[in-house]
Amino acid sequence: MSNWEGEQLMAGQYFIDKLVELCPDGIIGVNREGTVIIFNEAAERLFKRDDQDVLGKLHITDIYQPPDVARQIKKLLYDQQHGGEGRLDEVEVEVVNAAGDTVPIRLSAALLVENGEEVGSVGFFHDLTARKELEDELLRRSITDSLTGLSNRRHFHDILSNEAQRSQRYGRPLTLAMMDLDGFKPFNDTYGHHEGDNILRLLSDTMRGSLRNLDHAFRVGGDEFAFVLVETDLEQGIMAAERFRQAFNKAWPSKMGYLGTKLRPVTLSVGLAQLGDGEKPDKLTMRADLAMYEAKKDGGDRAVKARTQIKQD
Repeated sequence: MSNWEGEQLMAGQYFIDKLVELCPDGIIGVNREGTVIIFNEAAERLFKRDDQDVLGKLHITDIYQPPDVARQIKKLLYDQQHGGEGRLDEVEVEVVNAAGDTVPIRLSAALLVENGEEVGSVGFFHDLTARKELEDELLRRSITDSLTGLSNRRHFHDILSNEAQRSQRYGRPLTLAMMDLDGFKPFNDTYGHHEGDNILRLLSDTMRGSLRNLDHAFRVGGDEFAFVLVETDLEQGIMAAERFRQAFNKAWPSKMGYLGTKLRPVTLSVGLAQLGDGEKPDKLTMRADLAMYEAKKDGGDRAVKARTQIKQD
């Protein structure tokens, strides 16, 4: 080899080393035994490990946690589904780093073959944490009512459908409570939208304070709210609704008393329906709504059970 060729080889190796070092994505290379021989700075940050503790010391299965992730990736490298045999193009997986954090990554990898023999592999790891956090935040905003922080109408339909399917599948009770505020419009018209919003926030705070972890609370529109009560039959639902209604009435003097007695306090009309065998969520919602209208017709500030069948006029 001439001096010029040697210099070119050294310059090329220097360029590659710098490229690996400065790459913003993690790069991990292993030899044919699976021992880590390349571990750049981005990989150190991603996996929370120092290269001195990794290079030539750890097997790739020590880096990928849980261990079945390494087996999954190795299997994918040998099939044709993600870039062809010996290649892996932009597969999203989750790994657990040395600090115990679960990190979503997008992985591209390739087997290294020399003279027809596999001599190792190299992987490129792009941290998806920021993207996933943004996606989660956008999803949260899309299903959350901005005023009250409760889930919105869109999420109500999804959750009710899922819980109804689960209830039917396992034969467990499910009760829906639909609620409407009594006297809200005159209050809103008299004291303005700011005070009206305070009432809606008071109601949502009371709902959160009354919820079990497995139940769901929603603002479905305007001054209409809903509870999806999981593992709850109609009698249990009525008791829960009465406790909630009384808690809201009790909270009113301390939270809204500064408004004086010009108007009567806003109260709640609640209609409850238990999911029937084979019943669809939209029919369940209609029965609970009709019971809520009955409560309002009877003077409000009460909870009413729904009829088993919708009354036909």
